[in-house]
Amino acid sequence: MSMQVDLKELVEGRKYLLSGSVGSELPLLLVSGKGSVVRDINSKEYIDCTSQAWSYNIGFSHPKVIEAAIEQIKHGLTHCRTSFETIPKLKLLKKLGEMAPGNLKKISFCLHGSVANEGALKLAMINKPDAFKFLAPYDNYSGRTLATIAASWPYHPISRNFAPFMQNFIRVPNAYCYRCPFELKYSDCNLLCAEFIKTTLERGVESVAALIMEPLQASGGMIPPPLGYLKRVREICDEYGVLLIFDEVQTGFGRLGEMFASELYGAIPDILTFGKGIGGGFPLFGVMLRDDLKGYEPATHSFTFAHFPVAMATACTTLDVIKEENLLKNVKKMGKYITGKLLQMKEKYELIGDVRGPGLMIGIELVKNKKTKEPACREATQFMKEGVK
Repeated sequence: MSMQVDLKELVEGRKYLLSGSVGSELPLLLVSGKGSVVRDINSKEYIDCTSQAWSYNIGFSHPKVIEAAIEQIKHGLTHCRTSFETIPKLKLLKKLGEMAPGNLKKISFCLHGSVANEGALKLAMINKPDAFKFLAPYDNYSGRTLATIAASWPYHPISRNFAPFMQNFIRVPNAYCYRCPFELKYSDCNLLCAEFIKTTLERGVESVAALIMEPLQASGGMIPPPLGYLKRVREICDEYGVLLIFDEVQTGFGRLGEMFASELYGAIPDILTFGKGIGGGFPLFGVMLRDDLKGYEPATHSFTFAHFPVAMATACTTLDVIKEENLLKNVKKMGKYITGKLLQMKEKYELIGDVRGPGLMIGIELVKNKKTKEPACREATQFMKEGVK
């Protein structure tokens, strides 16, 4: 599409966008991107520190990704129903199957992280037919479908309209060491946040199919778990016969310096959802399931554009680039450098309460006072505005 446009036409078009169908509004009209930089309609450039919500793990406009997309489009097969096989799909399945953590060897695809997580919930109920409840940590984010809103906390106020769908999700404390729900200090806490999950399963609720969680909470504030937490959660789920779902839609494919957070933290789930960074900027998401568990019955999780050949071609290329350019090593190197500089700033400025990694999934928590840890919400908003001037 030509970028030579009439601004009046664009303003008129914007009026028809349904409110609430976008995230936090930023006053930018982007027209191009390359590497880690995006350019707006006035040719001003910005460093995109979130890679468009962690979707460009190898950067904007990587030449090999563009080449792969064009090549697939030239074949005239930009869409193919899920009933048919394509070369990109079968090649991608082989790559994913060989790199999947543990025994997560059954794979399905879709076009959105919310749908991937909803598919994970379906699989849990298929494999636990007498169970219909789920555990989810505070500050969890799983998506915006009816089921995944219910698995996310805190809710947006409008979510009360969907209350009937939320009754089967039980909250448990998260491993948020900077703001420990129990006001304890790691490592004197004996991982009480994990033990609370055990107590909940033992005394608080029955008929639990699964615990769904991000191994590192992204949208909740870049909250990494303390050492040993996820391993203990894995043990508790095994002890009580509860399936463990890791939402790796945002943490997967190198963002933390390993292909998956599961590998970094040494805890393998029963079900893993993935997406975003794998597509090289094209939409591709999915679910990995433990090989010995039951999969979907025909047509229970099938979508018209789920096996998008162009995205599967770019995904194959993205995985190759991560390996060929040794990006996992670079993530560790650059993450260490950036967090090191931020930690120096933390010592200098009262406003910076905490700096969190690992890798290039970095969070900076702003506070009004380091002792009280009162959130500096106004200042955070101002930083965002300053960043896009």
